[in-house]
Amino acid sequence: MKKPLMKEYRYFLSIERELAQEHNGKLVAIKGKEVLGIFDDYRQAANALYAEHEYGTVLMQPLSQDPEALTVVISTPGIVPVSYR
Repeated sequence: MKKPLMKEYRYFLSIERELAQEHNGKLVAIKGKEVLGIFDDYRQAANALYAEHEYGTVLMQPLSQDPEALTVVISTPGIVPVSYR
């Protein structure tokens, strides 16, 4: 059984300390092994991600030096652009 976002979460764990030192209290968005951005809150992250990247599933992880920080997964719907003539 494939576990969604496992690759992203493993990548996050490998860079977590470094990111948390520089961006403590912010959010990181990761897809694959690419950091899509560092954000102040979920609304800012969603607006930026939807404007700059393809729709899809990304890992959103709070950056904290606290090992009890929560992981949040956000899935976007499969929206198909409509062209008007």
